[in-house]
Amino acid sequence: MARKSAGAVRPVFHAPMRIDWTDDRLQTLSQEQLLSLLDNLDHQRAIGRIESDAAATLDRRISALLTGRNGSKRRKQVAVAAVGEPQ
Repeated sequence: MARKSAGAVRPVFHAPMRIDWTDDRLQTLSQEQLLSLLDNLDHQRAIGRIESDAAATLDRRISALLTGRNGSKRRKQVAVAAVGEPQ
């Protein structure tokens, strides 16, 4: 039996922390996507996949793009995480 050589290629998944998050790329994301990226960033930082300094820099860049309501939601999440209480 011959193997198909010209089949459909499946997309390759890249973890969000392995993508170069330029300012242009961040600006194309919706508010929901930015919040999701921040949640993922917190998780990646907690398990040690990303350095704290790099995570803090990216956190500030993303937070600057959030609207007022989403920005206050993010500040509440950070405050709760700092206290150590469940959300």
